[in-house]
Amino acid sequence: MHRYLILVLLIACVILPACSMRRQGIREVTLRSGGMGPNHTVNNYSVTFRRDGTAEMVSGTISSTDDEAGTRPTSPDANSGTVQNADIYKRARFSTDRFERLAATLDNNGFFSKDEYGGIVMDAWQSLSVVTMTGEKTVQTLGRDDPQIKTMIEAIDSLRDELQWEAVNR
Repeated sequence: MHRYLILVLLIACVILPACSMRRQGIREVTLRSGGMGPNHTVNNYSVTFRRDGTAEMVSGTISSTDDEAGTRPTSPDANSGTVQNADIYKRARFSTDRFERLAATLDNNGFFSKDEYGGIVMDAWQSLSVVTMTGEKTVQTLGRDDPQIKTMIEAIDSLRDELQWEAVNR
């Protein structure tokens, strides 16, 4: 019984605070994704949540110069035959408690122990990046059959869908 009590105290004093410290060290969470669309367009999207309760979402497309979709290009690249269409920027605010719940979801689902590389997907990409006080880690999320990564992505999508986004001119 004495050994069991010591083991429980050791877990409570060493392991649990370490998880909490790592979670508290998370400063920013970003989900980036994109893929090939019709007419050789490339769609890009990112959403970032910060510990201070600010969020930013950016989306845009890159099209070939023979695009038939009717988009209005803003910066042609003469060397590649592509144009960068104007990105759309949005911002929102949310409670810092909500950020803590998101950080807890990432930490509890093993984000920091995940391998950085996912499976091979040729026409799409998605990555999850976390900035801490000590650096940044990015995990490729597509091409995996990992329920923990799915839970993390669902938490990010849920928070994104809850917020009231406002367009920002840049």
